[in-house]
Amino acid sequence: MGPRFVSFAAVFYGLLTVAGAVWCGLRGIELPVFGPNPATGLAFGAATAAGTVSLSLLAYRLVPITRKLADELAPSLVDRADRTGLVLVALFSGIGEEVFFRGAVQQEFGLLIASLAFGLAHVGPDRRYLLWTAWAVLAGVVFGLLFGATGGLLAPVAAHVLHNAATLLIWKRSRPNLPTGT
Repeated sequence: MGPRFVSFAAVFYGLLTVAGAVWCGLRGIELPVFGPNPATGLAFGAATAAGTVSLSLLAYRLVPITRKLADELAPSLVDRADRTGLVLVALFSGIGEEVFFRGAVQQEFGLLIASLAFGLAHVGPDRRYLLWTAWAVLAGVVFGLLFGATGGLLAPVAAHVLHNAATLLIWKRSRPNLPTGT
């Protein structure tokens, strides 16, 4: 994951953000960014990320297939990436996916449909990745509940960005020291 991938992620997730905002605008749906209490949204988002990262680490330790998949994906995702690129991809994906799936899809079709669509957006190349898809559906439910509870996108965006950034950085740190790519 080099600078070209980070640039691609910026464009892709930027377009996803715009798609969610345009969808809301065309359908007359309010897109509540901060909610009524931004400090509470940030606190809930951070606490949720701490919980989801902890569950991810527990699954990594207890479920052998998660370790195997991580070892297969690491060379293309984290081994040659720099930390700044990993954090940027986490930021872009968290914002884009939350604006689209919680801001637009959930408000239009409800929590269940948004969570299933979020999971389908995280389908891997073969059946072994179904665990990842199931995790994404569960994360979609959690992020959707955060959106509903706080009345804004700040909490699920914070949870999503912090989860992705922490997971990628922990994953990167756990790997052998390899030079970063460009």
